[in-house]
Amino acid sequence: MEYKSIGYKRLVIICLVISIVLSIVSNFVFATEDTYTNDQIMDGTMKVLIFLQKYSWPVVTLVFVYALYQFYVIGSEVLEHKLLGRRLLIGIAIFMVIIQCLPLLYAFIIMR
Repeated sequence: MEYKSIGYKRLVIICLVISIVLSIVSNFVFATEDTYTNDQIMDGTMKVLIFLQKYSWPVVTLVFVYALYQFYVIGSEVLEHKLLGRRLLIGIAIFMVIIQCLPLLYAFIIMR
């Protein structure tokens, strides 16, 4: 049981570090321009992805705190809540990596 707990913690920490690094890189890459292409639809999509990237942090922080509450506080008494909290933590960490990658991935796709 202890080995799985260590692997889970590493996964969450690695995903959160990658999310933070990708957020910083994306802010440097997209900080200078308002127009990325001459197409309004592509520019609008890029602005929406950047908006989601920037403003997902407060929401995810609240969900992350709830998952930690499920895992550590309620999970110390009920095993089901501990497993739910663990799945929430892993899901949130992976979700943040995906959200942080989307603007950069979209930029590579539209710029060819």
